[in-house]
Amino acid sequence: MTGNILERPSWANNNKPVTSPTLSLSPRRSSLSLSFILLFFFLYVFQVFFGLCESQWWERDEIQTYLIGLKCYTTQTWPYFGPDVNGAENESFQSQMPGALEGLLIGLPFYFCPIPEAPFLLLGFLNTLGAAFLSWYIHRRLPSLSRSWLMLWICVTPWVLQKCAHIINPAYDFLPSVLFFIGFLECLPKFRMNLLKPFWSNAAMGFGIFWIMQFHFSYIYFLPLAAYALYAQAREHRGGPALLGFACGALPMAALILPTWLQYGFSPSHVASGFAVPFCWQNVLSLPVILARFLSLVCFEIPRYLGDDLTMRIKFLTDRPWILVPGAILWIGGLAQAFILFIAGFKRKHPDPLWAKTRNLTLACFLLVYLSFWFTVKLPLSHIYLVFYPLLMLYSCYVWSFLAGKGKARIWFRVFVLLGLYFQIGYAIVKEPTNSMYKHDRAKVVQALAQKDYRIFQERRPGTLY
Repeated sequence: MTGNILERPSWANNNKPVTSPTLSLSPRRSSLSLSFILLFFFLYVFQVFFGLCESQWWERDEIQTYLIGLKCYTTQTWPYFGPDVNGAENESFQSQMPGALEGLLIGLPFYFCPIPEAPFLLLGFLNTLGAAFLSWYIHRRLPSLSRSWLMLWICVTPWVLQKCAHIINPAYDFLPSVLFFIGFLECLPKFRMNLLKPFWSNAAMGFGIFWIMQFHFSYIYFLPLAAYALYAQAREHRGGPALLGFACGALPMAALILPTWLQYGFSPSHVASGFAVPFCWQNVLSLPVILARFLSLVCFEIPRYLGDDLTMRIKFLTDRPWILVPGAILWIGGLAQAFILFIAGFKRKHPDPLWAKTRNLTLACFLLVYLSFWFTVKLPLSHIYLVFYPLLMLYSCYVWSFLAGKGKARIWFRVFVLLGLYFQIGYAIVKEPTNSMYKHDRAKVVQALAQKDYRIFQERRPGTLY
C-alpha cells in the first residue's frame, strides 16, 4: 500500500475541478493494480470473518432479517416484502417495506452455496466493493491521499464494520449510498470531475434510491438531493438526458417493488406513518446529540461496542491486555476525530478550492437529518442516517488532507489505521464465542436448508406480510 498523503493535489492552485480520464495508463498506477486486488481480497475475507464472528444470532432483528432470505430459498416463493418495520417508540405499529431485494440478496446465495454462511459471503463482497468505489472517488478528488490506505481505513471504521458486516437491513445500504453520492456529486456542475458520463451519474442516483427504498426509510433523505441534482442539470439544458439516466438506473430496482404494488396495492408502502407526529420537542432539543453522532459515523467510535456503560467498557479492555493499549488509543483518538471534524467546519481557507462547497453540502445534509427528526417519534439513532457516511468520509478526508502536511501526520495516520485493523480482528476473536452463528443454532439452519423448511430454524414474527 503506497501513496504520499503529504503531496498537494496538482490542481490545488486553481478554482476549477480537475477533469481527468477515468483510467490512467501511467506505470505507477498500473504497478498498483495487483497490490490493490490483493488488498481487496484481504479486506473481503476480513469483512466476512468479522461478520461471522459477530453475527449476533441471539438478536431478534438479525434473526428475522436472515429468516426473510431463508424463507425465500426454502419455500421458493417471491419475497413481496422485505424489512420488518417496528420499534420501541411505537410497539403497536408493525408493517414491512415493499420490495423483493432483501429476500433475494439473502436467499439467492443459498442456491449457489447452500450453507448458513452464504449470505455473509455476498454481503462481504458488496461492502468491500462499496469501500473500493468510495476510496477510488475520494482519491480522484484528493490525489494526495492513497487509495489503498483509504480503502483500509473505510473498512475498519466501526460504523462500516460493526453495522454493515451483519445480516441486518442497514448493512445493505452501504454500497448503494456510495453509488448515490458519487453520481450525485458528478451531476452537480460545481463538483463535477467528469469521472462518469452524465447518463451513468444520474443512473447511479436512481439505482441507489430505489435499492435503499427496499431496506430503510433513509432513502427519503436522498429524494430532495436527487431533485436538486436534476434541477441543476436542467439549468444547464441537460434535464431530459438527466431524467432518462435517472429513470434507467431506477428501473431495475423499481421492477423488484412493482410486483408488490400490483399484488397488494400501494397501502403497505406507507410504513413510515406509524412513527410520524406533528412535532417532537424531544428530538428538537437533541441537536448536540445528533451532531455528535453524525460526525462520529466516520470516526473510530468504539465505546458503544464495548459495553452499555463506562464501567463495562473499561472492564472489556482491562480484561484483555492484548487489546487494551490499542483500544485506549482508538477510544481517545475517535473522540478527538469528531472534535477536529467539528472545529474544522469553521475553517474558511483550504488548499483545495472545493473545500468550502463540500463543507457547506455536508452542513446542509446534517440540517436535513436534524429537521427530519422534528416530525417523528423515532429516536435519532445513528444507523438511521448511516447513508450519509460516503459524504462524511469525503468531508473528513478534506480535513485530514489539510492536516497531513503537519509534522509526521502521515506516519501517525497509518499507525492509527493499522491499530484499528488489529483491534477489530481482536474484537471479532473476543466476540466469536458468544455472538457467532457457531454458538447459536447453526445446525438448525443446516437442517432447514436440507429439508427446505425455514421453520426448523425459527418462525417469522406474528403478523408479518412475508
